Amino acid sequence: MLIVSFDAVGDDEFEALARYPAFSALSAQSAVFRGVTGVYLSNTYPVHVSVATGALPGIHGVTTNTEPFPARQPYWLYREDGIRAKTIWQAAAEGGVDTAAVFWPVTAYSKTIRYNVPEVAARPGKSQLLTSLRAGSKGLQLKLFLRHRALLEGLRQPALDSFATACMADILREYKPGLAMIHLTAYDSICHDHGKGSDAIETAFASLDRNLALLLEAAGEDRDVIVFSDHSQVNVHTVLDPNAALVDAGLLEREGEAYLPGESGCFIECCGGSAFFHQGGLSARRMDEIREELSRGEGFRRFLTDGEMRESGRESEAFGFCAEAGYCYEAFGSGHKANHGYPLDMPDYQVFFMIRGSGVEPGSAQWGGRLTDVTRLAAERLGLGMDDTGFI
Repeated sequence: MLIVSFDAVGDDEFEALARYPAFSALSAQSAVFRGVTGVYLSNTYPVHVSVATGALPGIHGVTTNTEPFPARQPYWLYREDGIRAKTIWQAAAEGGVDTAAVFWPVTAYSKTIRYNVPEVAARPGKSQLLTSLRAGSKGLQLKLFLRHRALLEGLRQPALDSFATACMADILREYKPGLAMIHLTAYDSICHDHGKGSDAIETAFASLDRNLALLLEAAGEDRDVIVFSDHSQVNVHTVLDPNAALVDAGLLEREGEAYLPGESGCFIECCGGSAFFHQGGLSARRMDEIREELSRGEGFRRFLTDGEMRESGRESEAFGFCAEAGYCYEAFGSGHKANHGYPLDMPDYQVFFMIRGSGVEPGSAQWGGRLTDVTRLAAERLGLGMDDTGFI
């Protein structure tokens, strides 16, 4: 099986992507699931771990993309040992199935992925190459880097996806793993920078389609293929930093691109379309005053429900809230023209997936379902056991 993740390509972009030849041909050969409900928090790492485990973030424990406290430099979270549920690659290894992963989130330092090129970010001042080598399959990564480094332009897209695709194509041909997983992020990066509907988006679509064609060629016609999108994006005209209100209230201090915690230890974790208030030692009365002030702020949509707090694994936080369309929350702001992380009731915010393989009716279409249905489809076809709580 080959599983391909198209980062941030929502269901509302399906028709636009279907104008491209490889995606169009694959969808005609596949069962296609449209209007699929995603996973909240709708950011890359929580969603990918949900697809890998069949569980929601409140169960598997990966609830964000970065370390939450704004006084720290936001580093990507990527260690496999941070996952509290069994993953599909762990279940595959127990079943004697070799797994390959290229830039799949939260696979660093995996003990069970045989061919692993993990998505990791080097700490400031550290070598990206050495960081990646330590976190994955050292010899394999070094060989692939030397073979395909001419494709790279640092971490810029769409060159990074071209490198990832070349690596996975080589792995598929040379090692023939039973389960192969690859995460392609060109659309996400370009959409953040330029917005949905921009001319630059065509560059992202063309890159995804070109790389999909290369992956399908390397996989061969007999291999099952699943393509899915992890979340959508929403165009943004205003980026808000709600921690500024805490600075004004004397509860935080800002020093350059960092916040210094006050005596109470409270802060607001910004996650794009949503944000979470960490109460620390702040009194309940003062917290309620901050809550009321935030609700009157520009771009505020609503507070998160108890169900959303549970699903996102944020029951320990005092409260969460989300932004209206056109707004998002980010510490220190950004130049983003689009973002994600919104609750799943946001309009036009569904995702899609499709599966090609034996017994699948080509060209069939269904509407609805949940993104974690991908996990169960993959497990069934790989012969891996699952029950209502996840992999057995």
